[in-house]
Amino acid sequence: MKFMREKIISTLCLILIFVLALFLRIYFCYPKVFSQPIKYSADDGIYHMRLIENELLGHHFPRLIYFDPYTYFPYGTYHYFAPLYGQLLAGIIWLVSLGKPTLEIINKISPFYPAVLGSLIVFPVFFIAKTIWNKKVALLSSFLIAISPPSLYRSLLGSTDHHVAEALFSTLAIMFLFLSLKTRKREVSGLKAELKENKKFWLFTFLTGIFLGLYFLVWNGALLFLFIFFLFIILYYFYEYIKGNSPSWILFMGIIIFFIPLLMISPFFNHPDLFRSHIYNIKHLTSFLIGTFVFITIGIFAKILRKKKIKPWLLPILLGFTVILFLILLKFISPFIFKELLETFQAINTSLSPYKFARELTNEMRPLTLQEANGWFSSLFYLSLVALIVILYEFISKRKPEYLLVLVWTAIIILITGIIPLFGQKKFGYYLSVNISLLSGFLIIKGLEFGWQNLKVAQGFPTKSSTRPYLLVGSLLIIFNSIFFLVFPYPFNIGESFPGNLPSIFQQALLTAKEGPDIRRDDFYEAMEWLRENTPEPGIDYYALYKEPGINKKTGEIDLYPYPEEDYGVLGEWGIGHMITYYAHRIPNSNPFHQGVGKKKGEEVLELGEGIFFLETDEEKAINYLEKLKTRYIITSSEMINPEGLFRTKVKWVQENLEGYLESESNMAPSKFDNSMVVRSHALDGIGTKTEREVNGQKIEFYIKPLDHFRLIFESQQTVLFSSQHPENEIKAVKIFEFVKGAKITGQTEPETEVSLSDEVTTNQGRKFVYQKNLTTKDGHFEFIVPYSTFGEEGRLPNQTQFAVFAKPYKLKIGAKEIEINVSEEEILGGKTIEIKDI
Repeated sequence: MKFMREKIISTLCLILIFVLALFLRIYFCYPKVFSQPIKYSADDGIYHMRLIENELLGHHFPRLIYFDPYTYFPYGTYHYFAPLYGQLLAGIIWLVSLGKPTLEIINKISPFYPAVLGSLIVFPVFFIAKTIWNKKVALLSSFLIAISPPSLYRSLLGSTDHHVAEALFSTLAIMFLFLSLKTRKREVSGLKAELKENKKFWLFTFLTGIFLGLYFLVWNGALLFLFIFFLFIILYYFYEYIKGNSPSWILFMGIIIFFIPLLMISPFFNHPDLFRSHIYNIKHLTSFLIGTFVFITIGIFAKILRKKKIKPWLLPILLGFTVILFLILLKFISPFIFKELLETFQAINTSLSPYKFARELTNEMRPLTLQEANGWFSSLFYLSLVALIVILYEFISKRKPEYLLVLVWTAIIILITGIIPLFGQKKFGYYLSVNISLLSGFLIIKGLEFGWQNLKVAQGFPTKSSTRPYLLVGSLLIIFNSIFFLVFPYPFNIGESFPGNLPSIFQQALLTAKEGPDIRRDDFYEAMEWLRENTPEPGIDYYALYKEPGINKKTGEIDLYPYPEEDYGVLGEWGIGHMITYYAHRIPNSNPFHQGVGKKKGEEVLELGEGIFFLETDEEKAINYLEKLKTRYIITSSEMINPEGLFRTKVKWVQENLEGYLESESNMAPSKFDNSMVVRSHALDGIGTKTEREVNGQKIEFYIKPLDHFRLIFESQQTVLFSSQHPENEIKAVKIFEFVKGAKITGQTEPETEVSLSDEVTTNQGRKFVYQKNLTTKDGHFEFIVPYSTFGEEGRLPNQTQFAVFAKPYKLKIGAKEIEINVSEEEILGGKTIEIKDI
């Protein structure tokens, strides 16, 4: 009866913890996500929704695209998202909609998906802790993971990135591994006896392989946990072997765990082929085969050494020598595979980015600092380190494989978060949340139990015993510290206003929940909606099941995708590439996969991309870049012109240093920053301007030329800055420009005559500026290239840009004379010449 009551109470408590986890992930950020449009987390969360909509609204579920021509124009790309995360959500939507999904149903269900997955993680955490320790530790650990900030952040409403599924399925896989180790009884001879005696062990081993396979189908970087399992198995085998045992069962266990996931991912090796796939490729196959080879080799070597009565400590040395020899041979026999294996380890720092400074310039890829770890986990981080020491002692004394698994698992997870800055990324904090919750839960409960038991022992001592007061004080201190470090800094902050008067772990959870998922300012969504409704449709279907271009057998490169002639690219900072695809239904030249950023070495352009264009100071060169990229529209933002922010990082992305832009340019007027395409467009609207700059203590006046081939066609509502050159001019958060041929206005007058052309432009926000050009003729001939047409809304053409920025007729001044000139949209788009006669 007592057992049943305890079971009911613990079940109810676990359900309440799940409900709390769900509440935190949904309630506070609901208004932020369910606004117009539905806001999914940047950046990969948005792209997952692109893939899900494509297969559901394209009516080809469950077939999904592996190649996407709707990004990285004009090339398209094989994306690197493993299939299960999106397919699971797509399947749920398809079933709920009875096979007739709509955009409305998709947007009603999808935002809740990560919140549910993130809340479900309390259950495997509970069973891991219960398996290793007890129900009390299990309940506390479940509660801690429910409110852990990194785990919470990755599973908030609308955070439709796959990271939450990574955490859930990796934890499920390791949960079954713990269960299998716990249920292992003893080694017996004979297969029949082994299966009968250790039936549960082999069942849980099989389930470990299944869920490790599901984890691989969620994230192609699941080699991380494959390595954790591999390291644990060989370390435990070596430890037991050196002690005089030979636990061959764990080697067989490893072979099974490795074989099942390999079988599960093998159908996906062909996109585009085994060697060039972004999802599963030769490094996955090689990793599984090497792991299996090592397990078999260890078993063979151990048998030989034991038979010949050679000292057991030679086994790891012999294995290490064999592995090194194998890798050396691999390097010469197949350099490509060897390189892929090396890149697997390098990915711990840079993921799949081809950029040297990606780790430094991308916030989530930077190493986790102790200060950040303390901010995330408060004192629980340090409690967990103490818990590791306790568990190490217990492993040495009890030799239970579960304790070694905790040590190996936690050590690897700590390392990949970058606590040791040489490698790792702080984005993996959502993995660390699980370990911190388990370890701190263990230490707190064990501390309370130990203190309470010793308190009872102390009370049993005679009153006059000299030992009694020490035992009482020691027990009370252990109990106090166990509680204090859990609720720190409470009660010392009790005088603060809510939520500052809460324990730190609650404060961080509330702050994370209230901040909501990582979404961009409303101006970007406003710009994307306008772009979708007012620019020509691309020539390819957004919802099609695209044919994969495959590999060119001669060059080994991906074949060019056959885009229709009318297709064009939209150039923006790489971070908004998925927004352009998903919200605008247009094709970006760059994206958050770090494709289309651009590279330079000195003045040599190694790879075209948005960074090359935005940093360029010569308009003719910039035009040449856009023509090669087949770009028509350019999106800029106020963040891009911050010399201490995004502009600085953009320079480093492109050329790996700041030389020429923000260093060694003090004697330049105007500087490369002033003259860059991004500053000339976003800050100056493409108009010419006179300004001054202090150079070596002297103020020098300089002129920035107007842009000939770029016109502002839209700007967002929010004003974020005011132009330093023209304080009356507001600088809006987001702007869209169109790259046009421009009309030529030409004429003939007297030599050495001053000629000016001006035009008042009114934006969609009612802001006015003057586009003006001036020259002094030499032989009397003048020529101006202008980007704006002058017939207002009536001048817009069907199936062309429905621009929202309008210009008045141009005023041409020649000496004392002034005439008005109207320019049509056909003349702007066609690059036609307007000759002025009878001046």
